[in-house]
Amino acid sequence: MTEREPRNQRPGLRALALGSLLLAGELAAASSGNNLLEEVVVTASRVKERLLDSSASISVLTAEDLARMTGNGVADFLRDVPGLQVSDSGQAGLKRIRIRGEASRRSAILVDSHELSDHSEVGAPLTIHPDMLGRIEVIRGSGSVLYGSKALSGVTNLMTLKGGSAPLQATIKAGYDGTTGGDTLFTSLHGAQNSWSYRLAAANSEHGQRRTAAGRAENTAFDHRGYYGFLEKSAGSHTLGLTWDRFESSSEVFVEDAARTTFPLTDFALSTPRRDRERFGLDYYFEPGQGALDLLTLSAFTQDSLRTFISNTETVWYQRDIDTRSTLRSDGLLLQADWQPLGRHSLISGLQYSNDNVSQQRSVVTRSWVPAVAATGTEQIDDEATIRTVAAFVQDRWDLGDHLTAIIGARYYRVDGKLDASDRPGLVAAALDSDRHLIGSAGLNWASQPDSVWRLNVSEGYLYPSLMQLATGAYAGSSFVNPTRDLKPETSLNYELGWRLMSGPWTVDAALFHSDSSDYIDHLFCRPQDQCLDASDKIYRNIGASSARGLELYLGWQSPGGWARPYLNLTWMRRQNDFGDFETSETGIPTVAGRAGVVLEPGPAGPWPSLWADLYLRGESDSRLEEPGSRGIVVSERSGWATLNAALGMNLGPGDSLLLALELNNLLDRRYRESSENLLAPGRGVSLKATWNIN
Repeated sequence: MTEREPRNQRPGLRALALGSLLLAGELAAASSGNNLLEEVVVTASRVKERLLDSSASISVLTAEDLARMTGNGVADFLRDVPGLQVSDSGQAGLKRIRIRGEASRRSAILVDSHELSDHSEVGAPLTIHPDMLGRIEVIRGSGSVLYGSKALSGVTNLMTLKGGSAPLQATIKAGYDGTTGGDTLFTSLHGAQNSWSYRLAAANSEHGQRRTAAGRAENTAFDHRGYYGFLEKSAGSHTLGLTWDRFESSSEVFVEDAARTTFPLTDFALSTPRRDRERFGLDYYFEPGQGALDLLTLSAFTQDSLRTFISNTETVWYQRDIDTRSTLRSDGLLLQADWQPLGRHSLISGLQYSNDNVSQQRSVVTRSWVPAVAATGTEQIDDEATIRTVAAFVQDRWDLGDHLTAIIGARYYRVDGKLDASDRPGLVAAALDSDRHLIGSAGLNWASQPDSVWRLNVSEGYLYPSLMQLATGAYAGSSFVNPTRDLKPETSLNYELGWRLMSGPWTVDAALFHSDSSDYIDHLFCRPQDQCLDASDKIYRNIGASSARGLELYLGWQSPGGWARPYLNLTWMRRQNDFGDFETSETGIPTVAGRAGVVLEPGPAGPWPSLWADLYLRGESDSRLEEPGSRGIVVSERSGWATLNAALGMNLGPGDSLLLALELNNLLDRRYRESSENLLAPGRGVSLKATWNIN
């Protein structure tokens, strides 16, 4: 369901930690340290519930946490969530995330529970300005039963800011990033009166080339602009809300020298001059207050994503420039009914519809000096393709006793696709393979003590192929990757055992997980029977499977008086990839990654009651990636690394209306690459943010 912020809810430090809010410097916003866990409310199960009762592995970032962060994108805010990696694909301004080692396209990215669809191979970037957000929930593990296809490895729900608490309020933010020379400005007017609430906001960020420990990294500049509007009206048991948000971005693309000049290449360049998105959403809630129905939700949206991608390739035989311009129109509708508890049962049910339509134009200009290899000329290719999904889901929460709860859910999919039109030789407009699929999930929660809960889950994941894989294909450098219309959906089976504890000064959140995935889709070089147009072309195929196992752990302790809070966030993970004729445990995933530090906060008894500081280490072990290539097994390695960092801030002014936040990153100026990123990490740098709330 679309998140509506719980009124009068202010999470306490230990409760937030229990949700794996691992940025302890930001957690210091809640200084009392003795709030009850009931105050942490999550919507991972599509209904509001205490975090302690949630059967999912979930991390929560609240508005207070986000206000203290100084990263230049949403992905930077999520970097320390357990089991999560940030992936840049060479684009500093369009980062993606990976959950439990899965590819970015195998996790769902939502804005207000509306999916950020993307049919490219590398997954959906987080195309929303971070200052527009009031809350983030990250579900680790399959969310396919409740959230649909693409939620195979997890769900990230980015929840926008809503109205205010007084008739007229304003917020102004200004930020600076020393590693890019970048600046950010955000303004918002918002308020609430009688039964109305509203918000209008705008943000602009401009960043130059990234400074690393080895110097400036070329082709890393980017800029973001965000616009947002919200209006809500309540009348008795009815609430109607309208939301509009727009994101505009331009990002350079970094290409390593080795990739640019490996034979037969002599030069290779990429750019994304436009990656825009605009969404209109409507949310209706009906709370009758009596009868069998507890809450009825109707949520609808329409969204346009515009992408311009340019590649320039030069080989020893020819030069090829490809300009791709595409529009993805996404329409969605959700109808959900939450039913009053019937005996020991609490039931939710829903119907969901989505329609994705891709229209793209590709201009391919080739200038060849070896006609036998490639012909000189211009090729104009226009494609249009559609995928429609209708799904029904249900989840039953069954209280088996005072301390034991069972959760059982199921979703039925009906997916139909079509290549509506294409003038590329070899592609014929026709219906794609449709699919009918039923998946399920089951779990048990056992409250061994009032402040201790064990949970056991088994869940299936499901991912229908993208339109790029099924219908339109894509260019990888100068080679074309052909679509395959009868690809099988990717599926997974996931097991998880978790434990949450908040007792005295201790907070523990631990999860053991294991997953088996099958029918992976990848692109390989064409075989003669594939009848590709060019010998150097590739084709999408179901090629293999994978398995993963790991441990995610948060451990926190609070000193008497609460002035010092040491913490540890640790992820241990191993993956095994099976490519059919090649199997490896070297999958590019570090065995160990995490963060450890201590938060210092004097509290009300100290001389600076609103001052907080966090000193921490962040790092990961080395990693090695082995995967099949055109000339055998390709191996790439990343060294392990650790950085020393600090964050501090304080509130000033009447009613703490002015918040100052400062982060000192990579203090020892360490040169390194994260395991899932192509770019060298930023070097030593300072980032600042000032937030002024006018009430």
